[in-house]
Amino acid sequence: MAMSCIPNNELTLEEIPSPKGDLRGWSRFAHTINGYEQMGGFDACADLANSGGAATLTQLRCALFFEARRDRHSGGCSLDEDVIRRLLKEIRLKVEAGEFD
Repeated sequence: MAMSCIPNNELTLEEIPSPKGDLRGWSRFAHTINGYEQMGGFDACADLANSGGAATLTQLRCALFFEARRDRHSGGCSLDEDVIRRLLKEIRLKVEAGEFD
């Protein structure tokens, strides 16, 4: 999937899928950042996502990116909607508050 990266400070709430409802578009949004590049590689991105410890906007977006990659590579068998919804909610809160990192 070709990524069209969006810097944190250019994100708008309209671009971030709602954590309520059917989650349409979450994976596409997740790919607006390259979590592997931002975190310094696959392992670091995986560690962040698996730890559940993402705190900054960049970390939250990287964790969401990793969940999208995990879902794709598992053939849809690893989708954890609760995690996706939590990450989207936290991302929206950061953007709404103007906390771009």
